Amino acid sequence: MTVFKGFLTITKRNLGMMFLYIAVFLTISIFVSKTLGDSDLSGFTAKRLNIAVIDRDESLLSKGLKNHLRQFHHVKDVPDDAAVLQDKLFYRDIYYAVIIPENFEQNYTKNTEKLPVIKVPGSTSGHYVDQQINTFLNNIRTLTAGGFSASEALEYTEESLSFRPNVRLIDQTGHNGNMAKHAYMFQYIPYIILSILCYILSYIMLSFGNKDVKNRILCSCTSTRSMNLQLILGHIVIGLGIFLICVSMPAILYPKDFLTDTNLPYYLINSFLMMLVALSIAFLISSFPLREETINGIVNVVSLGMSFICGVFVSMDILGKGVKTLARFLPVYWYEIVNNLLARNHSLSASQTNELWQCYGIQLLFALSFLAVAMVIRRKRPS
Repeated sequence: MTVFKGFLTITKRNLGMMFLYIAVFLTISIFVSKTLGDSDLSGFTAKRLNIAVIDRDESLLSKGLKNHLRQFHHVKDVPDDAAVLQDKLFYRDIYYAVIIPENFEQNYTKNTEKLPVIKVPGSTSGHYVDQQINTFLNNIRTLTAGGFSASEALEYTEESLSFRPNVRLIDQTGHNGNMAKHAYMFQYIPYIILSILCYILSYIMLSFGNKDVKNRILCSCTSTRSMNLQLILGHIVIGLGIFLICVSMPAILYPKDFLTDTNLPYYLINSFLMMLVALSIAFLISSFPLREETINGIVNVVSLGMSFICGVFVSMDILGKGVKTLARFLPVYWYEIVNNLLARNHSLSASQTNELWQCYGIQLLFALSFLAVAMVIRRKRPS
């Protein structure tokens, strides 16, 4: 087992880089799980804006509209002066100003035009207030058209708009509607697995690819078959070691949630397949006659490139259509599809289970494809 021992000796020399990648992985995943995983969906509250209402009508309806807006926003007293309004909007003392013209109550049933407003350009909050005003006035017009007086229309409108439905969120994830904290850690596992395995194994195979080292091994009692078997064993040991380290971290940090998750076996299978993909990519990289100083650059391009494109560092929900189309040709994309599916569903339907196994199969095909390409390159490469 001389080759295998040499394999482990070279691995020990790169433990510092391995622990550096693990530290980066832990820092990112714990930070994201703490910032996003601790959010409480039940704690949503509507935002109250600072707005101004210039009432030139002083009628029952205009006062009713002003009181209605007070329920949702902070209505500030502002002089009826365009320059003053512009200044307050510029300095963000107010975000919205609505002007109620004279004779508004007399003409509102005939005039369907929107009230003149001044708001911060490009602000989405302006549309928010527009919707509330339009809803209020449409209800008033509907009721008065049905024969109700203005005072009755105001009373019924306030009653209907003050109703707050009881909304109950369906807990599909099993974690109060939020993604489990260990799901965030599994999201970043491809980066750590690809970085460590590609870096360490490429350096190790570079050492064994040295002509003098290879000839010395072949001159000994170790046959080519035995050398290859020991190298394969070394790959398996390193791969399983990194895999166990990665899956043990969420078990250590979040034991209760992780060990009781009904999707735990699927998480482990997904990570194991990612480990096989990383091993095959590392084997492919080491098949080229690379120099030692170029390995680090290639590994960074492969690991970081796939991590950014395939939804590891950037959530897949905000990736563009073109980026997702490109990511389909990379194995990490299918890993993240599975991880998102498991993170957002406490139990899987039949169609989701089929999608799960399809993604598993695609990852396995990627691993076999990289391995086949590497074998062809090694066969064609001169000794």
